[in-house]
Amino acid sequence: MRMSAIRLAGVVVIGGALLTSTGCGALSSVAGGGDKDAACKNIRTELSSVQSKISSPDMSNPGASAAANAQLYRDTASKIRSEGQKAGGDVETAAGKVATDLEGLATMMSNLGSGKTPSSSGTSSFIQNAAELGKACGTAGL
Repeated sequence: MRMSAIRLAGVVVIGGALLTSTGCGALSSVAGGGDKDAACKNIRTELSSVQSKISSPDMSNPGASAAANAQLYRDTASKIRSEGQKAGGDVETAAGKVATDLEGLATMMSNLGSGKTPSSSGTSSFIQNAAELGKACGTAGL
């Protein structure tokens, strides 16, 4: 049961990250200035790299992989928030929401790792916020 929840959280993050990375595509260079374009590209890169950095569940020590993934989500959230601040405006607002969602997932992972029952309430808005970030980066119609 614990492994399924950890995998589910990872899948939600990856799915949202892929939506967002699609959202910060080529149209962002047409829609905004250099800081916005660079920030969106950096956010896309950061989110795309999450999938390759996720720790596989360790059956002998599930808390360790959950803790490592929680830290990964916190670090990613911090970087996304910072890039959003560089862009300002709608990108900053949307990036802040995605970062908050990632921090919620990090808390969920920490709870899983310590054997607590996690709340999944923070995961439902992640994909919507990722799509909003894509739109703020200049992509129409995710």
